[in-house]
Amino acid sequence: APATAGRYIGYWKFKNASGVLFGIGVNANKAWWVEINVTGSTATGVAYDFTANAGSATWSSGAGGLTFPGADGDAKGFALKKDAPKFESGVTATKPGLLFAPQNITNGFIQARYPAFKVQSGDRFQATVGCEFGSTSCYVAYRLDYEVDGVIKTFWTFRERYEGWTYNANLDLTPLAGKDVKFILYISAYGSPSGDRALWGNPVIVRKGSVSTATPTVTGTPPTATPTKTQPPVTQTVPPSSCDRVQFIADVNFPDGTVVQPGAQFTKTWRLKNVGSCAWTTSYQLVFFSGEKMGAASSANFTKNVAVGETVDISMNMVAPTAAGTYRGYWMFKNASGALFGIGAQANKPWWVEIKVTGGPTATPRTATATSTQGGPPTSTPTSLPDTGYDFIAQACAATWFSGAGALPCPGTNGDAKGFVLKSPNPSTEAIQNDPRGGLIVVPQNKQDGYIQGIYPAFRVQSGDRFQATIGCESGATNCYVVFRLEYQAGADPIKTFWGPFLERYEGNVFNVDVDLSSLAGKDVKFILTVLSAGSPVGDRAVWVGPRVFRPSSGSSPTATPTLTQNPTSGWENYLNTKYGFVFKYPNGSSISNQSDNGARIQLPFTGGTNLLEKYLDVRVVEGANPCKSPDIEPPTSAENVTINGIQFLKESGEGAAAGNRYDFIAYSASANNNCVSLTFVLHSANIGNYATPPPEFNKAAESAVFDLIVNTFDWTD
Repeated sequence: APATAGRYIGYWKFKNASGVLFGIGVNANKAWWVEINVTGSTATGVAYDFTANAGSATWSSGAGGLTFPGADGDAKGFALKKDAPKFESGVTATKPGLLFAPQNITNGFIQARYPAFKVQSGDRFQATVGCEFGSTSCYVAYRLDYEVDGVIKTFWTFRERYEGWTYNANLDLTPLAGKDVKFILYISAYGSPSGDRALWGNPVIVRKGSVSTATPTVTGTPPTATPTKTQPPVTQTVPPSSCDRVQFIADVNFPDGTVVQPGAQFTKTWRLKNVGSCAWTTSYQLVFFSGEKMGAASSANFTKNVAVGETVDISMNMVAPTAAGTYRGYWMFKNASGALFGIGAQANKPWWVEIKVTGGPTATPRTATATSTQGGPPTSTPTSLPDTGYDFIAQACAATWFSGAGALPCPGTNGDAKGFVLKSPNPSTEAIQNDPRGGLIVVPQNKQDGYIQGIYPAFRVQSGDRFQATIGCESGATNCYVVFRLEYQAGADPIKTFWGPFLERYEGNVFNVDVDLSSLAGKDVKFILTVLSAGSPVGDRAVWVGPRVFRPSSGSSPTATPTLTQNPTSGWENYLNTKYGFVFKYPNGSSISNQSDNGARIQLPFTGGTNLLEKYLDVRVVEGANPCKSPDIEPPTSAENVTINGIQFLKESGEGAAAGNRYDFIAYSASANNNCVSLTFVLHSANIGNYATPPPEFNKAAESAVFDLIVNTFDWTD
């Protein structure tokens, strides 16, 4: 380290035997770097060691309290100290860490709540996260939660699967400065818990005065929280692709480890992005590459063109093998010249589908028809799902609904502070618009940790029955942070929790619930759908999509045509800043003013006839800003670190007022190359009292929904 205090960045490349420099990025001409902050002290700077203090934490899972250290293999979940943890990358760490194994149930979890710790400005949480070496089925979600004044919130989350890489978390805790914080290390299984063994490598809080450095960041390849599909060795070698490149975004349905009945027909959907320089035409194909084909066609032509930068959902109908076991099939694209291409640094790796075949029933099938997520007129009735033994939507008003305020009507009244339930024939969630399966919109009582629950009439459960639903927050409910639970009462027995609690916040994803009810077979069971606010109830609008008891009989016939579905930002305009290297999309119909290298204002379209006067986005770049925060807002009422598409943002929100005007704002700020980029979204409205005949109050949730879509398109280009 240099002898003088300051921030230092060094850029590096490789040189080949001919003396030619090369590096990373699409054109292999970008540098990576190391960046450190030098301060006036050489102290070790470890203010809190989570491994050393693990015995002081309170450990728990869905099965209740746990001891530390636990017993390896305990089905209730366990944690162990590892003096030299070995990660999936094959690297053995030199500092100790913690091994977490969640409770051995679908979406099981384990967590450690630590004693209160006083955070100071500049404190950082640091850890290396990844699966334990040899745990090839590991697929988990990491979370750093925290509790202040009895309210638990999520500070950071990251999804990890066994693919040979680790991730270095390096999080600025300054938003919590001055508070007594109980940090919570949390691991949950992503679906099946089989083989989930997750490591926290040397989790510590470091304090200013140390020589701890910021995590080296690769230019153009920021750390990503999106699962990366990388394949193990296969027999065929695909040459690197030049202009055709794919980025794996998500498994829309049937995530790895989904349980499927022998011989069941299902439709697998992947979300993929064209990150190359060539558009994909209808001459391109989805093709089977290796592994288990699962009754699918060997290839199928695209049904539409896909532009550079566009994200699509692509589906293939398949049939599960008849023998029990775990099956994986690898898939790629083929261009018009017959060349294969896929994901990875050289665009030559396949993505996959993986299912687990048992004697049980199938997971919920998704429709195989093309559906634009940009909307269209909603259908009048939800699509009937086959093999439904009990429909919680159709029977919603046969249930008795309660909150802390007492009994509630069904359907309720939108906005009722006591809580309410509404049926929707095609609900829109944070990830899916106009879902044809129908759903229940449930809003807890408007109080701290408020709840709402529906107690359904008794239902006789049969062996093989499964409860299935998709859960998430309603589209536009960006402050939504709730807990889902499935409870039950058998006869006169006490009410018990069958599944959950599942903590859900608005982050652009939904979760598919699929739990076996066979343990209740032969009993008359009153099922209870419960949703609770995780702290403040403001903005909590939760959705149960397609909740039902699945009772298997038969499936649908497969076809060979892949389905491509546009995402909501398809066709939007690009805002590209070449000087500072970032890009994002904004809606058609917007207008830009005062544009320069350091900023612009984008006037966004909005619904007229209300008290909303304007809706706009201020883009600002400030060099050397520390901390990186929006320069365009009043002091925020809340601030938190969020990770979106692998980029860490400071999210600030609040409101301001001036002479009968109100300004509601949400700002996202991220830093790269010592440049702070801020996107500040503003809703400018007039005080209703200004009008002799007041217009309708604008719908804040609906007008704000586009903000989340815009920030989810943000990316660095260098």
